[in-house]
Amino acid sequence: MKKYLIAVLIAFVSLSACKKDKKDKESPYMAGSLQFSLPKYLLPNQEIELSASGITDPTENITYKWVARGFTQDSLAGQSVKFITKDTIGSFSISLTASHPDFPSRTYSLTTNIIDPNSKESFSGIKPSDLTITDPRDSKVYFIKKYGNLYWFVENLRWKDLGFPYEKEEALTDIYGHLYTWNQATGGVSSSGLGNGPQGVCPPGWSIPTKEDWEDFASFNLNASINFDNEWNGLGESSSITASLNGNAIWRFSPDNNKTNNNGFNALPGGSTSNEFRSFSNMYSFGFWWSSTEHNSNSGLYRFIHFDRATFPYNFANKSQFAASVRCVKLAN
Repeated sequence: MKKYLIAVLIAFVSLSACKKDKKDKESPYMAGSLQFSLPKYLLPNQEIELSASGITDPTENITYKWVARGFTQDSLAGQSVKFITKDTIGSFSISLTASHPDFPSRTYSLTTNIIDPNSKESFSGIKPSDLTITDPRDSKVYFIKKYGNLYWFVENLRWKDLGFPYEKEEALTDIYGHLYTWNQATGGVSSSGLGNGPQGVCPPGWSIPTKEDWEDFASFNLNASINFDNEWNGLGESSSITASLNGNAIWRFSPDNNKTNNNGFNALPGGSTSNEFRSFSNMYSFGFWWSSTEHNSNSGLYRFIHFDRATFPYNFANKSQFAASVRCVKLAN
């Protein structure tokens, strides 16, 4: 009897193992998570290299196929491929499929936006000025305008040797410029006095605006003697621009800030970054611009515009952690 029971038990275990093996072979899945990285924004005629990753098992005999919209190639095969964008602006997707003869296929898709800062069909609203300067370091051209005793950039600095664009999306550089920490912007030098700021990241002959430079800007635009600590009511509205990118408004809407850009300052909500460029926030809602005058040994002063307020107030932030936009100034002769 014992021998019979043992034989039955062995047969049952063997049958269960066969069923388990059969089941495993009938419904296997590739291990891991298929993925690739794609910038959120790209420029026309830009080449990008994409690499598939994430599948941990199997490690051989996987076929990768890419299908793209808005690119010069409709599809490519390979674990690493290169695509080139077309001249067409808009939102487009890239889909990646991983196939293997013994496993069900996996698919992963991402979307990107093709933008053109030089085309009014893509980026519109900027009010050009009659004057420009060329940065001799990289040949970038900037609109400038005279307010009071100073010439001001009326677009954000986009010198690439320091700082980063928002979310490190390089295609956004020509629209929003770069974000810089106070230490990067000023070279760690705090200054005061009209036209007496450090060159910092600005082109030769130009400087980061001091507290007094900002006061001069406000006094001219509000036609009154204005202190830096004032909220500058109305100046946020007259300095903000109603602009759009690929048909979408850049500033969030508010009836309390009509964004008239009457003074041609062309302020955009370029957002900010903190934690040494690891955390990005405030795009579409806030614009921040440094002053070269420090608040204290740890913090630098900046001015900001919020989409929901007509003011242009000030605040302060950590010199090495917080990053904001930069406008450069120069004393008028």
